[in-house]
Amino acid sequence: MFKKVLVPVDLTEPEFIRQALQLALREVRENNAELHLITVVPGFSNSFVASFFSESEHQKAVTEVARKFKKFALSELPDDVKPVLKVYEGSPAELIVDYVRRKEIELVLMSAHHRSRVDEFLLGSVSARVAERAGCSVMLLKN
Repeated sequence: MFKKVLVPVDLTEPEFIRQALQLALREVRENNAELHLITVVPGFSNSFVASFFSESEHQKAVTEVARKFKKFALSELPDDVKPVLKVYEGSPAELIVDYVRRKEIELVLMSAHHRSRVDEFLLGSVSARVAERAGCSVMLLKN
């Protein structure tokens, strides 16, 4: 049914991704869909945060995230599945929505965290913003 499926990956909480990956793999196998995995490194695009790191430290951090992301994909996906892997820097919700539009993603599968109302108000919700703005089907999995 869906030909392009996206699973955003938060490498700080990989256990929340597994259910979304299983559903994505089902879609990939049943419909010969293209699997996209992205992760977002927040913070460095903020000039205040970036001022605390040299360019070489910044590059080293992004390279390490990319290495861990590839290792995660290799360990979690079967050998016959070759996803499109992308690492971005900035606001997760904005970058996910932008990626969905640019790559014409048809389905986003992502986990939603249980947060208190105060946390939700102060931090916002990446999953809620993606569901609102993606322009495609979004399945939120409650953890």
